[in-house]
Amino acid sequence: MKFARALRHYWQKVDDALRLPLTQFDALTAPIGVVKLMAWERDITPLEREDEMIFRIRVANAYPFARHAGETRGFRTMFAKLGVDWVDIHEREDPVQWDVVTIDTADGELAQKGWLMNAMIRQYGRTCRRYQFNVTYPVALRVHGGAFGHRFDLASAHATDSVSINLPPQPAETRQQLFIATLSQPEGGET
Repeated sequence: MKFARALRHYWQKVDDALRLPLTQFDALTAPIGVVKLMAWERDITPLEREDEMIFRIRVANAYPFARHAGETRGFRTMFAKLGVDWVDIHEREDPVQWDVVTIDTADGELAQKGWLMNAMIRQYGRTCRRYQFNVTYPVALRVHGGAFGHRFDLASAHATDSVSINLPPQPAETRQQLFIATLSQPEGGET
């Protein structure tokens, strides 16, 4: 029993020694000095408010981020890997200002990680585009279904004599309702 335990312990040390080079090239698990060398190699500079884990994620994903830079799918995956939970990106919505890219995000995400999102857009955004943020307040909506009914009757009449009725063309009418809610801050700045 002791001999088997000693052999297992020995081979575990051999396995760890053989796997050491593999762990040195993983930015998520390597020592921070090696990660800084990888960052220099991949043209990643540390940001002021950045913690170590976000820095490691940026270094580990530098190639995919650069490869899909400026693409809608690339920004979505980049922000998801950096911990921004909800992002929606709209391109070319306005036919006149077609170069504006609107990034919808939740208010809390923009308040907490706006500096990171701005830095990523500066580094990976396309130079021929203008980026703007649109704050959205996601709300959970519950709709309960209910029974409803509709009755339709069709009555038809036939004339034995031919009758022609000339009606002038009339415009079709439609009705639409639009509700807009705005939040305003009371006088004096108290919320």
